[in-house]
Amino acid sequence: MDNTKRKKTLLGVALTAAFGALTVLFAFTRLGMIPWFSGASITILHVPVILCTLIAGIWAGSGVGLIFGVSSLILAATQGTGLDLYFVNPLISVLPRLLIAPAVYFSFLGFKKISSKTKYFPMVLSYALASFIGTITNSFFVLGALVISGAISFEIMFTVLFSNTLLEAAAAVIICVTVMVVKDSTVSSRNKKSKLSKLDDNADSANK
Repeated sequence: MDNTKRKKTLLGVALTAAFGALTVLFAFTRLGMIPWFSGASITILHVPVILCTLIAGIWAGSGVGLIFGVSSLILAATQGTGLDLYFVNPLISVLPRLLIAPAVYFSFLGFKKISSKTKYFPMVLSYALASFIGTITNSFFVLGALVISGAISFEIMFTVLFSNTLLEAAAAVIICVTVMVVKDSTVSSRNKKSKLSKLDDNADSANK
């Protein structure tokens, strides 16, 4: 493994650990949970999964998604009430969270290609749409699993999708786009400084 691949792997592991720790903190302090009806909760814990996927790729994002799902399962088993008790089933608590990273990753790749071909589709829009799709993926499959298990009806599922989920998606888009724009700006600034430094070094060498 060359240095570039090694650095990329280490970065992925570090980001998985960092975003995973953030997910656990949010989950067990309830900072990432929004109260819902019938004693259940809606979460914005999918945001770290989306961010990690956008920054480090599908495998790192999937790792955070797994941490998210397992955290939901543990919370349901130890503190769950009402509909939250259904999240003891990993098909409801874990599997949908593992689907977030692939949805974000592959949708972002597609949007990124479009963005590279036209000025009318900026990278910011790619981040926004990928974040939106990641949120919808999480909610759709969690709610779908609850319908299959008999916990809620189709009517409730679609009511939540067109109300709470849209709010979650808006929050995810704002947070993720902001973070990614700052990250891109920082990287761009560093690259410019690095190029200027190399030019200065070359100029010094030529003058010697």
